[in-house]
Amino acid sequence: MGLFSSLIQRKFKNIAGRRYERILKEYKEFLLTEEEMRLPEIKSILMPLDRFIGEIPPEIYETLSAYNDARVILVYIIDAHVFHVIEQTLGKDISEEFRRKEENDGKLLLEKIAKNFEDLGISPQVRLFFGDKGEDVIKLAEKHDMLVLSKAYGSEITKTHPLSPVVLKIVQHVDIPVIVY
Repeated sequence: MGLFSSLIQRKFKNIAGRRYERILKEYKEFLLTEEEMRLPEIKSILMPLDRFIGEIPPEIYETLSAYNDARVILVYIIDAHVFHVIEQTLGKDISEEFRRKEENDGKLLLEKIAKNFEDLGISPQVRLFFGDKGEDVIKLAEKHDMLVLSKAYGSEITKTHPLSPVVLKIVQHVDIPVIVY
């Protein structure tokens, strides 16, 4: 906080006296430290996808293309809990049909988004698996430098709930920069 401390000291020199420490203490949460002013180095970007993702805005591709040295990992997660509920309530045949349809839809979405990245000169890694959409993203995010999430990831959004509950949970539990689009 050296730079801001010196600015405050100059601004309040011979005026604030002892109040300087109190001013610095009360306003330190609004002042960035020199460490906080440095941009984090982004080497890998995690982008979870699912059936609720609509079109990815061109601005997201443009923003991520600025990190041309970073690896982009596209992950399509099929909700294992939903699969098990379908299996228990409607039977094994219906659950297998659901699994095939979800895997097919996931592969198509991954291919489409991967192609959009490849058009920008970024070759993403793709992955598809069954899991918990919230918990698995939180665990995967620990190994990456940035997370890019759709507002609708995990469930549909409404006028009264512009962010899905899964996105809120994830954002509250990760310590890396997050872009929510």
